Amino acid sequence: MTILHGGFLLAEQLFHPKALAELTKSDWERVGRPIVEALREISSAAAHSQPFAWKKKALIIIWAKVLQPHPVTPSDTETRWQEDLFFSVGNMIPTINHTILFELLKSLEASGLFIQLLMALPTTICHAELERFLEHVTVDTSAEDVAFFLDVWWEVMKHKGHPQDPLLSQFSAMAHKYLPALDEFPHPP
Repeated sequence: MTILHGGFLLAEQLFHPKALAELTKSDWERVGRPIVEALREISSAAAHSQPFAWKKKALIIIWAKVLQPHPVTPSDTETRWQEDLFFSVGNMIPTINHTILFELLKSLEASGLFIQLLMALPTTICHAELERFLEHVTVDTSAEDVAFFLDVWWEVMKHKGHPQDPLLSQFSAMAHKYLPALDEFPHPP
């Protein structure tokens, strides 16, 4: 996961003086490359030991970071470092927004993985995340956005669930335990 951390640090340098949490869709092409390359390197380095599982782990960590309530209180930190499996690695990543998550999923052509992770979230948060995705796609829409949206829609239509997947179960458990109710969900878009 050090590779992933390095990708985010490079992206942060490219976007300086702004924070990655302020990134917009139009900034992704200039800033997103180190993050995408880091994920691809993680997947290729782990080629002999389940590359898809490593990509899934990295995307779970990134999505958990996006969903983390802001600002984080000291008591939240105290509880989460002891109980949240994704906390230590997620803390290596700077504060990010949904734009980074959605553009990364699109760049990796990970529509199937997007739906697996989306369906692991609590229903209200799943709906909110889907709305954010639709809003994201409708801003400065490109041909790639339309293609990714259609791929995501296809994955939704054929989704059967993965009840035995331990990574999805851990992500789901983290989401159910640590995410506040939707009406008090204070993180940036």
